[in-house]
Amino acid sequence: MIGFCLAAGAGSRLAPLTASVPKPLLAPAGRPLLELACDALAKAGAGRVVANLHHGAEAIAAHLAGRTDVALACEQVLLGTGGGLVAARRAGLLGARGDNTLLLVTCADHVVDPADLAALAAALERSGAPMAMGVGRGPGEPTFRLEGDRAAADPRGPWKAAGVFALRARLLDQLEPGWSTMLDALLEPCWRRGELLGVPLRGAWADAGTLARFLDVSAGLLQGRWPYPLPPGELRRDRRGAPVFLAAGARLDPGAVVAGPLVLDRGARLGGGAFATRSVLGPGATVGAGARVSGSILGPGASLPPGELAVAALLPATTSGTGAGGIG
Repeated sequence: MIGFCLAAGAGSRLAPLTASVPKPLLAPAGRPLLELACDALAKAGAGRVVANLHHGAEAIAAHLAGRTDVALACEQVLLGTGGGLVAARRAGLLGARGDNTLLLVTCADHVVDPADLAALAAALERSGAPMAMGVGRGPGEPTFRLEGDRAAADPRGPWKAAGVFALRARLLDQLEPGWSTMLDALLEPCWRRGELLGVPLRGAWADAGTLARFLDVSAGLLQGRWPYPLPPGELRRDRRGAPVFLAAGARLDPGAVVAGPLVLDRGARLGGGAFATRSVLGPGATVGAGARVSGSILGPGASLPPGELAVAALLPATTSGTGAGGIG
């Protein structure tokens, strides 16, 4: 089995933060989303993992340089979720043309339990279906209904695609190269033929692609919602019992006030008299004395000056003062 991680998107819903840091390298709790996704595929049984890259490709490739278990499919032109799979297949990264290697696919900004990925692959292997889709309860589009073990699109259906899929690689050999989406090229043809397996996920799953969802994922990781270890550091509890994580090298001034869930990544600093809650301070981010941070993400090296206020803000490393995206 080969794992495939969709990591080529621009992360526009987290702009302007993603202008300086590719979304797959953002870390909700000290470990980048891409690292969590690749580890999940490996733990689910993938013998090797392929990640497709486009936006921020150089930075992502540099981050993965030490991982011999992850191969890269670099796209000069963005090919979409379907086209990326086809290109990797034609490049020989997803088995030889004509074979029926089982592929396990996830998105770099989705967090799932590796056990659910393993169960998805096993369900496809047991069935005669060409493709399986993990589904879960939740808001959003498109929605599906299940007819036995088969999924079909239904605007009133209770199930939503959870961003994880398993398919037999031979499906990709029938597709033309170029831009396409998984929805148009793979999912819809399968469900119209009654061949799309729908597998409900038992564990938690989440899309970290927006500010609110990213912070929910951060809180979930701190609370042990998924079986991913935190990096070296100290997990504390505030007075209400909410988690506050200080990665190794993070500095919390004795006069600062914190309320969880909160992450101070390695080298992050919270100054005297500052207050922070329900936020992620990226590596090397600095919050000045008396500043206040709530519901925000500070990118690597970002700086909030003394006395400033950041509410529901996405602060890239270039942020320098009042008036930048959610700072007042």
